[in-house]
Amino acid sequence: MNKLLRVFVFAVCLFYPVSPAYSGLEGDAYKTSYVCNDSDGNKRWQATVEIRLKEGNIYTITEKMNGLYSGFDGRISWVATSDFERTKDFLKPLNMDQRIFDSGGKPIAVSKQEFNYTEKIVTCVYEDLVKNTVSKKEFVFSKDIINRLLQGLCGQKFIETGLISKEIQVISPEPALYDIRITMVGMEEIEVNGRQRKAYKLYFDPMLGILNFVKIFIPKSIVWHSTEPIFEWLKYDGLESSVSSPRVVIISLDESMTTSIPLPQEPAP
Repeated sequence: MNKLLRVFVFAVCLFYPVSPAYSGLEGDAYKTSYVCNDSDGNKRWQATVEIRLKEGNIYTITEKMNGLYSGFDGRISWVATSDFERTKDFLKPLNMDQRIFDSGGKPIAVSKQEFNYTEKIVTCVYEDLVKNTVSKKEFVFSKDIINRLLQGLCGQKFIETGLISKEIQVISPEPALYDIRITMVGMEEIEVNGRQRKAYKLYFDPMLGILNFVKIFIPKSIVWHSTEPIFEWLKYDGLESSVSSPRVVIISLDESMTTSIPLPQEPAP
């Protein structure tokens, strides 16, 4: 049972926010930042995200993180980038490149993803620079799919299109492919940076089939988005990375957000 929990809990834990909302306009770049605290309010890590319009309906999202993270000894940092396409109804990741460094800035790992929408295949390559090993896995997807970097945008698009429930698939950093159901729970007021905000509350639940009963052992993954357009991400509450990892709260550090990602050069299909 413990092995099953370790496998399936990641589908819940990966949904900490990495593209919550976009403010701090600099030229054609949109930036935001957020902080991760443990249950006692101690800071674990902090990250920034930048989104730039690349061409047409294609964007590039870049995340820079620094701090303590489950599965790594000591402080680490990473730079992760992903190109994605914004369509009328959803988002399509095209690739991902994540480079991880130790506390001294030495590269320790590289993780890459490539999405083939013709064959419905995502290819994942992980290079451990310390052990000098390379692993490659391919997964066939059958639903709308996202990677970790697009979670915040996924929640925004879900609310924007007026959905109550949606099934998607997600490719996690393990790597593994999971079926996830996003559910609109309702609205409530939450405190963010000492300020009361009206927010939509969403659940991200793994769909485990005959093993669905194991979810009773897994804390729910909950995210909150503003009720006002652009429905920016505000807060996350859940496990950080595995069943043995700490429960964390991740909060947006931007107190006012009035803009969305750069508009495409032509209407999205």
